[in-house]
Amino acid sequence: MRSLAIAWKDVRHVYRSVAGLAMMLLAPLILAGAIGAAFGSGDNFAISPVKTVVVDQDSATAGNAGGGTAGAAIAAALGSPELAKLLTVTQAATPEAAKSAVDGGQAEVAVIIPPGLTQALSAASASPQQVRIYKDPTVTVGPAIVTSVVQDVVQSLNGARAAASATAQLAASQGITDPARLAALAARAAEAYGSQAQASNRIAVEPRAPVTPGGSASARPNTAGQVLIGMMLFFTLFGAATPARSIIEEQRLGTLPRLFTTPTSRSVILAGKYIAVFAVVVLQTVILLAAGRLLFGAHWGAIGPVMALVIAGALVASSLGLLTVSFAKTPAQAGAGGAGIFVFLGLISGNFTGTASVGGTYAVVRHFSPLGWLLEGWNHVMFGGSWGSIVLPVLAALGFALVFFAIATFFFRRRYA
Repeated sequence: MRSLAIAWKDVRHVYRSVAGLAMMLLAPLILAGAIGAAFGSGDNFAISPVKTVVVDQDSATAGNAGGGTAGAAIAAALGSPELAKLLTVTQAATPEAAKSAVDGGQAEVAVIIPPGLTQALSAASASPQQVRIYKDPTVTVGPAIVTSVVQDVVQSLNGARAAASATAQLAASQGITDPARLAALAARAAEAYGSQAQASNRIAVEPRAPVTPGGSASARPNTAGQVLIGMMLFFTLFGAATPARSIIEEQRLGTLPRLFTTPTSRSVILAGKYIAVFAVVVLQTVILLAAGRLLFGAHWGAIGPVMALVIAGALVASSLGLLTVSFAKTPAQAGAGGAGIFVFLGLISGNFTGTASVGGTYAVVRHFSPLGWLLEGWNHVMFGGSWGSIVLPVLAALGFALVFFAIATFFFRRRYA
């Protein structure tokens, strides 16, 4: 109980300091909000429907504007309900009108279907035709979507043509020479291929955020939330260092030696100081997570793994804060030395980019820091991961915390023996 009383006193002292609260709570929220506003919310990424103009000269020259031609197939694919949220399709009478719409900014892409495309795709035809895509050079995403859809349809039509040609050649090798019968067989083969391709290759676009193995596709972390995790872990180091420095401060003022003269044992007094450091960090983390949820709409993941990461992060910050203080002789030394260590760890761990995935040498280097392991665990959880995805990061972080705590305790016992 005496340890808890000492801890409660230190926790109240820390959270009564306006400057301390600004460093612990306002700074990470402001940085996360600013970076999130600069780079977008991440989970709400969207594009406006691409204004697309279609000129179907093939159907017009074939005398069948309602369907049954290659041009009608391309136009139908672009105007399909599955792409209604991505493409806004209108018709133009001539290629010149479609190009003028793009040049004038009324459209972003023009799809010009040449006359005779259906005939060019027939088994007997050898004349090639090209579907032209005329686009605004300043736009990239929209034309890429339209091009992908057109290529999908053209590939399917070319496949039907190849099936028809192969069928006609096979029939001729079997002794069938009647042109009408060969044409009928080729038409049936092309129709069968087209039906099969349409059934198995329906065009659909589903926007999805990255998901870790075993994770849930419903998780959509945003940029501000990801950055806040990195800032939170970084600033919890300063949050832990504040009450930890009170040990040196009280020694300087003489209050700590007086405490040692009371019937309370030194281990109980130091335990109270340790508990205060841990409690300050846990409270700081909970406040930042709650604020991130309310202000940024951040999705943190399953409650169980989140609690495990919170505790692991608090233990790492507490033990590291105590370690930096255990070597110092004055509060100024502890502040300067601790700040240098914290910034170095933040840089090699990637705290200033949040939970963004990294690769190469950097992915290896960050594993030399407990913050790097914690960021990896948060990355898994925020993208839908469960207990299995955080076991290794949490165990690695706890290993660092145990080593830091053991070293800090050793030096404190030597100092106050």
